[in-house]
Order: sequence, then structure tokens, then C-alpha cells
Amino acid sequence: MQPFHGEYGPFNETYYGIFAVESPATISNHALQITPDSININFSLANKSGRVLLNKSFILWEDDGAGGVRVASFNSSFLISIARVANSRPGEGFAFLIAPDLVLPENSSGQYLGLTNSTTDSNPENGIVAIELDTFKQEFDPDDNHMGLNIHSVLSLKNVSLDDLGIEIAPVGGRNHTVWVHYDGSSKKMEVYMAEEGKAKPATPALAAELDLKDHVREKSYFGFAASTGSNSQLNCVLRWNLTVEMLSDDSVENGGSDNKRLIKICVGVGVALSSLLLIGVGVLFCYHLHKKKAASDPNLLGALKTLPGTPREFPFKDLQKATNNFHEKHKLGEGGFGVVYKGLLTKENIQIAVKKFSRDDIKGQDDFLSELTIINRLRHKHLVRLLEFGRVQNVSNSFFEHLACWICIKLLISSHNNSNRAVDKSFDEAQSSILRGLKVVSDNNPDFD
Repeated sequence: MQPFHGEYGPFNETYYGIFAVESPATISNHALQITPDSININFSLANKSGRVLLNKSFILWEDDGAGGVRVASFNSSFLISIARVANSRPGEGFAFLIAPDLVLPENSSGQYLGLTNSTTDSNPENGIVAIELDTFKQEFDPDDNHMGLNIHSVLSLKNVSLDDLGIEIAPVGGRNHTVWVHYDGSSKKMEVYMAEEGKAKPATPALAAELDLKDHVREKSYFGFAASTGSNSQLNCVLRWNLTVEMLSDDSVENGGSDNKRLIKICVGVGVALSSLLLIGVGVLFCYHLHKKKAASDPNLLGALKTLPGTPREFPFKDLQKATNNFHEKHKLGEGGFGVVYKGLLTKENIQIAVKKFSRDDIKGQDDFLSELTIINRLRHKHLVRLLEFGRVQNVSNSFFEHLACWICIKLLISSHNNSNRAVDKSFDEAQSSILRGLKVVSDNNPDFD
């Protein structure tokens, strides 16, 4: 993955959107003022602390998937101005900081350098690693002009006097310095270089130490600066800052990597579950389809139908739908045993038909269906419609009949709606009488008819 790289400065108010500036720190005079910078004689610069951190977290270590841990490398360089106030004695100090959050600890002025306080100092859970430039000698310091590596505490794990290198952090008259901090996540080594502004980076680091960040900082951490003043004060200014951080596999420029890692795990888990459900669903649908197909092509039913006298022809269901306009209500002629009768037209043969649609709710099984078709198929009379064909589709069966003149009386009854009531009553009486006579004829000529 491409490393993160940022170059910052000269600074102005737009940088408030990039940095978390913890008061009394400010961005002014083209610099990050880590502690206050004021010419107001009524404003005290003593006993202050501040922080300015890049408002973005980085994943600094992660599991490598093989039982080990990967640690991110980073490089940082910054131009600083640590100046005395009116050439008075300076104090306390400035630090380049790796922190677990953006919060400035309370009561972190003086010797605590804006890093810790009396409660959190030396606590291994505080997640603090820093490079300090200290200008005030405490009892645990080598002098008042030294560099130190701080782990969880302002008591440096390792320090070095800068006098031996010919460097004074806050000289009279002021002077800017460039600091380089290099950390190799593979070799677990930290190196810090320092030189006056305009000079090349020295060949030898001012401070070097072995350091496994995994053991000391949070997986997700922030980079920035902290500083403090005590009874003595100084100006702690950052004029330029460059930062390059290795992006681990689950990190991103936009979001914290651990969040992405958790999101990926959740998505993978949900994806596996959904895939399993999908496969189960496909299997169930496939089995259901095979069952319905088997039921629709039951050889026992087909064999029984083909043994009917005259062997009525099986007709495609789609042709039946077309003939009855998909069993439209306006084609409904009436209801009888086991189903509803519709009028239809076979356009290819130009034959009017009556279609009886058997439903699953009305007919209890194949035996009822076969019994109905067997009886109808055996009936023969000049006044009775004859079975022509049958059709089947899934759970619905249909039989087709010649649509003969007996249905015309119904059409006449419907069309006579606009005639006088007397005419309608007369037509209805005639139709009723015709139906009764027809039933008598069928009964007389078919002993099996009930």
C-alpha cells in the first residue's frame, strides 16, 4: 500500500481543520504555537501546557496473520523555534509525540511537558511515546539542554546532552532547528537527528534506541506535538512539518484501520451466512420444482386419462388461457361441481367452447378429477355438450366442452337486460323450462345419470 505523506506549513487558520489544537495552543504568526505566544504584558506565559496533533489516527501495529505482529515504520521532520522570552532563562520543554487520543491532560504544565500529569505519569496504559527537547533541569535530568526518549513518563528511558553536539535548544537571540525522527518497524529502531536550520542532516543520530512500538502505544494512535512552561517560560513554535507513515494492510487514509478490519470481518461473516442461506434456498426451490414437475407429469394420471373412451386430446394450458382471456370474469358462464365454467374461443379452429376449471379447493384429488371426466366423457346426447379435450397445469385441472346452443339462452337473457321486465321474465321462464326438459331427456336416455 502507498504510505501516508503529509507536508504542512507555513501555517494559517485553515489548518484548524487539519489539526486538533488543544488550548491554550494556537495557530498564529505562520506557526503552530504549542504554548501561548503573546506580547500582552498582562498575559502570563508561565505554567502552561498545550498540544497540537494531526487530526487523523494511524494503525501502528497489527497481526500479520502468521502468529506475528507487523509494526509500521514512519519518518518525520520538523522545523522548530524554541525561543527565550526577553532573553530570560527558558523552561520547560517541547516534545514530538505519539498519543492514544487528542486530549491534553489536566495539570500537565512544568516538568510534565504536556505529556502526562502526576496521575498518569509512569502508567504503562497511557500509550505515550515522545522525543523531548528539555530546557529545564529537573533532579532526574542530565542538564537543561538535552534530548530524551520518553516511554509513558517524563523520566526519559534514554537521554543525551546536546552540549556535546554543539547544539543549544533555546540560545540567546533565538535560532531555528530541524529535527528528524526515523523509526524502522522491522528492526524496531528509533533514531533522532538534529541540526541548525539550513544544515544537512548529520550522518550520526543524536539519539538512537531499540524500541518496539507494539509494546508501548495503542494500535491506533496520533502524531503531533506537546510542550509546557513552568516558573520559567519560552515560546514553543513549529514552523514546518513533514510526516510519512507506512500504511498497514488494514489501514486507510480515510479511516482507522482497526475499524476497517472489524468491518471486513463482519462483512465476510454476513457474506458467508447469506451465501449458505442462498444455497439452501436454491436447493429447496430445486427440490420443490422437481416435485411439482413430477406431479404435473404423473404417468398414472396420464395413463388413466388416455384410457377414457374416445381418448380426449390433451390441450396446452396456454391455449386455454388465450381462449378465455386468462379466465376473465366476463367469460364466466356459471359454477358447478368442483369448479367454474368459462366461455372461450379457439381462434385457430374458430370453435366456441366451454371450459370447466377444477380448483384444488373444490376437488380433493386425482380420483375426483378422473371420476368427473369419466362421467362427462361417457355422456352422449344431442342436447348435451360433449367433452373434446382436457388440460392440466400444476395444481389446477381443466376440461373443455363444445359450446352449444344451450348457452345461447343465457346470452339472450343477458342481452335482454335493456328490454322490459315482462320480456325478461318471459325469457327467463322459457330458459328455465328448457333446462328442466333437457335434464329430463338426459335422465331418460342415461340410466347412470343422477
